[in-house]
Amino acid sequence: MDTKQDIILVSNSPGELSALVKPVAESIAEKMKDSRIILFLTPCQYTSGKELEYLKTIPEITEIIPSESYKTWILRNRKPKIDFSKKGLVLYLGGDLGHAMLIARKVKYPALAYVQDRISWTGFYKKFFVPDAKSKRKFARGKKIEPKIKIVGNLMVDSVNHLPQWKPESNVITFLPGSRQWQIKHMTPLYEKIIKQLKAKIPGLKVQLVSSPFQPAAEIKGAKMIDFDEAYNSELVITIPGTNTARLAARGIPMIVVFPLDNTDVIPLEGLAHFIGKIPHLGSKFKKTLIQTLNKRIKYFALPNIKAEQEIVPEYRGAIDIDTVVMKTIDLLQNDKLRKKMSEDLKRSMGEPGASGRIVEEINETLRQAA
Repeated sequence: MDTKQDIILVSNSPGELSALVKPVAESIAEKMKDSRIILFLTPCQYTSGKELEYLKTIPEITEIIPSESYKTWILRNRKPKIDFSKKGLVLYLGGDLGHAMLIARKVKYPALAYVQDRISWTGFYKKFFVPDAKSKRKFARGKKIEPKIKIVGNLMVDSVNHLPQWKPESNVITFLPGSRQWQIKHMTPLYEKIIKQLKAKIPGLKVQLVSSPFQPAAEIKGAKMIDFDEAYNSELVITIPGTNTARLAARGIPMIVVFPLDNTDVIPLEGLAHFIGKIPHLGSKFKKTLIQTLNKRIKYFALPNIKAEQEIVPEYRGAIDIDTVVMKTIDLLQNDKLRKKMSEDLKRSMGEPGASGRIVEEINETLRQAA
């Protein structure tokens, strides 16, 4: 064994890999040069099938255990063909917290977790890292769990800290259809209608379409394909909810969030609801009722709006009125002052970079205590 210790990262879907795993892996490689970084991919209904290909762009990760190998280990006790170091640590960065717990038990390492939406297995994990004070208040269910929760900042900010900040060019607008096949199939026809109306009303409009490394976007006539990195030149972005809203916000790029919910059959669910939604006849009605209920109950879908607890960027959900979205887009394109304020508010909502470095400090501290 050439390394003193193994740092096992546990994650799954496209958003977590690009926004959480990448900055953490880079910081570990920089600050813990005697460590080997191993990534476990765990089962996920949101997988694109391109995760292994994307992970080639993160050279700091030296070993990747696919989800099938993970399942075989857990269910059949067939260990992956890798010799783990006697010393190490498991860090959860997305998916089900139970997966990282099972891996940590197998290798007998302490486990830490970066959490944003939910918390569980509180007796097992040594520490929980959260983005901000609001998250800590949400998860601290009394004095017993509170000492385990540490504010480190938002990893999504670190993931774009090296990318160009907002520098708009006149009459440039960008569309993000998502990184999953169902999103692209669902959003492309809607975007085509919006683009057609915008081009009819705005002479010389330049349209860009972000294509994800996990799932290529479907071509739209007259739209230039770009990578997410290149979206900085947009006067405005129209996007679906998700990790991308946080990463755009951290770069100060103004946006409108659009999420059609009129065809609930195409929208995947999480956990047990995912399987109930697949039951013939009953599943379709169940999904429709559940999604409509969640839409009414959840105030904001865009991550910067959630963090700020106010509407920084406009959200349009449910049955989308294209005329309304087009008019709002034109209003924002014509109001430089409002878009500049939106940019400043977005960056403020996401906080400063540095979360990955703080997590690495905590990893070192935990390993010292375990020695």
